[in-house]
Amino acid sequence: MRRVLFVLAVALGSSLLAAQTPQTPPQSARQALIEMFLSKGENDFTRHLPEVASKALLHKGETAESSVVLKISTIGRSIVAQGHVETFDAGPNILVIEQPEKHERIEVAVEHDSLMGEADEIELSVHYYKDGQEETLPIIPRLIFTMKQEKDIWRLTELTASGHIPLTDPDYLKTLRKEQDQANERMVQWRMNMIVGIEKTYATAHPQVGYTCTLSALIPQKTESGEPGTDGSFDPGQGNEEWSGYRFALAGCSGAPSSKYRLTAVPLDPESEAKIYCADETGKIKSLAKGKPFACFSSGQDVFAVPQYSSEE
Repeated sequence: MRRVLFVLAVALGSSLLAAQTPQTPPQSARQALIEMFLSKGENDFTRHLPEVASKALLHKGETAESSVVLKISTIGRSIVAQGHVETFDAGPNILVIEQPEKHERIEVAVEHDSLMGEADEIELSVHYYKDGQEETLPIIPRLIFTMKQEKDIWRLTELTASGHIPLTDPDYLKTLRKEQDQANERMVQWRMNMIVGIEKTYATAHPQVGYTCTLSALIPQKTESGEPGTDGSFDPGQGNEEWSGYRFALAGCSGAPSSKYRLTAVPLDPESEAKIYCADETGKIKSLAKGKPFACFSSGQDVFAVPQYSSEE
């Protein structure tokens, strides 16, 4: 009877002790993925590599400078070091990067997390926000991580990277076109500013002629060595009227010397929603969202965010 009571007492004591000792839940594949790429631990990346990969790719004495694998392992730690990174063991996002000073936010979303026995497939997508609004990326990156348990440790056995381009999505295509137009407009503003600067230099150097309305005469062709002309100027459009989706035109040069000129840059595509640009001898560059090119001079808005051009640069 005493033996039975002793066994019951030991069993009861063990049960009470187990109840009081908190049990650490096993690490999930998602947690292992976060630890692998974003933990500050020196060996956390290699810990989640399959043993066969570790033996083949990692040799004693190698550093991040000599090993591609170790170089990859430092990428996550460099992101964490920025101080605006948050990871999530559950929920729609696995990673969020905030850059408040730039009003930017990057979310790495979990498209699906499929646990199948000892394997787990995690698909991630990247979303970029500016001023609280999601921006459409030209290529939407997708990453699929296949994790499998090996000796009770989740290890990355396969990584699939792809780019999603929804060419039948009207909203995506419209946003992509808008971004391309904006890129062209930035290039046009730069060239307009350059031409305005060269016109001033040209008129000073040729007082008997004044301003010129011939682009090819105003802008020297690139030399055979690929360097700018002797006056230091260089036009990526090579003096051509058509460049970067726009047609450039000079007009209004009359008299000798000519004291006036008018420069316009009009989208080549008549259905384009890109802006029209214009400038004259005052040096001011203006833009017009819609209308005829000549209306830009009277109704256009001043463009301020244009770097000043100097032929001496």
